Amino acid sequence: MRNQFFYLSLGLSLIIPTSIAAQTLPNPTNHPQRVLKPLSPSSPTPYLPERNTSLLATTTHPYTLDSGDVIQVNVFALTPSVATVFNDGTITLPLIGTVNVRGKTLPEVNSLLTKLYGRYLKRPAVDVILLKTRPIQVAVVGEVNKPGNYNVSSQETQARVSDLLVLAGGLTVSADIRQIQLKRKEKGREEIYSLDFWQLLQEGDLSQDVRLQDGDVVIVPKKEDTNPWEYRQLADATFGIKYTTPPNVTLIGEVTNPGVYTLPIDKGIPRLTSAIQLAGGVRELADIRNIMVTRIARDGQTQTITVNLWEMLQSGDINKDIPLRDGDTIFIPPAKEIESAEAEKIATANFSPAEITVNVVGSVRQPGSIKLKPNTSLNKAILAAGGFDMAGVNPTVELIRVNANGTVTRREIKIDLQAAVNEQTNPILRNNDIIVVSGTAPVNRGSNNILGVLGTIFPFLGIFNLFR
Repeated sequence: MRNQFFYLSLGLSLIIPTSIAAQTLPNPTNHPQRVLKPLSPSSPTPYLPERNTSLLATTTHPYTLDSGDVIQVNVFALTPSVATVFNDGTITLPLIGTVNVRGKTLPEVNSLLTKLYGRYLKRPAVDVILLKTRPIQVAVVGEVNKPGNYNVSSQETQARVSDLLVLAGGLTVSADIRQIQLKRKEKGREEIYSLDFWQLLQEGDLSQDVRLQDGDVVIVPKKEDTNPWEYRQLADATFGIKYTTPPNVTLIGEVTNPGVYTLPIDKGIPRLTSAIQLAGGVRELADIRNIMVTRIARDGQTQTITVNLWEMLQSGDINKDIPLRDGDTIFIPPAKEIESAEAEKIATANFSPAEITVNVVGSVRQPGSIKLKPNTSLNKAILAAGGFDMAGVNPTVELIRVNANGTVTRREIKIDLQAAVNEQTNPILRNNDIIVVSGTAPVNRGSNNILGVLGTIFPFLGIFNLFR
């Protein structure tokens, strides 16, 4: 009686795990995949296809085993076995020996092993788990940092397009994630699918992030029109905009120090204003409404982007401060005229020079070159030079300024050291302004100093013509 009870208990223990395993068997690769409708083979430019968002009917693509896959076989009352599928498509397991699993799904292998182990065990409970998928060779080209061929494998489930983008170093700032293409051979012919990764980011549509198959080619096209707001979204994505090396950019035009600069990447995405800062900031008459960024995409075509940093100052929209990429050329054109209020606001921006140089000569206690903060007024410059050195004398102040077009303007200003900032008696100064202070008598001991400063700053001008 005791023996009958023992065999009855053993039989139940073998039956119950089998039913549970059939219900809870992990098979993440057996979920439906939804892919976008293939593009028409007559599309004129596969690199930039026409947008097609209609989906194919939902289909199931179960994963089938082949050489290189690694599985774990759990059999009740036996030690778990880890088996790698050999080149001939077989695996070797205890008791049953060699088994061909090539082309079979996990449920099919589970059924096959249950049958084979049934020759040695009464009602065996078998559980097959995919530990690691076999490597597949895929390619990615276009707007990624490291285009090329990749061998991809992953744990438990097939690698997806996003995994490949991460391997390729992430996207460039020119990537168009709304029209990513997937080229795949199916039934002897090549199909091209369009994937919308923006829909993946905004709506969590995982059907866009399809599983890769051996021989797939992913193409990331360039974006024709920039949308700075999207950059911040892509910068946070795991597969998004990344920098593998610091980019080199060229700045020309109305910047203090034109030239080639390497932008650091340790503090985040290098942007336009950070490049202008490295070049010493914009000049006084820089047209920040029409800054032009010229870049060359992966396909060799040139793209020109117009940036309006004045809108950023007005609205606080930092999305106007676009990210830069390696090889960008930044041109800041000159403005014909800038209003005083606008010039004052630009002078306080982080892309303006940190300081300006003003020369104060003549009847002051400390004549010479003075470093001042941008947006400094005339009165503050005179006080920074020690103030007037003739007590009781009403001095005359002349402001000499060289304009962007090479002309020189001279203004005689009636000084009132108590006056607030205003254009008439206490104007805002610009870089390289010259302030000539003289008493009621002709300039004497300071005259040599005045001429020396003017000759140093403006050697190309007729110095004596300034005083005619």
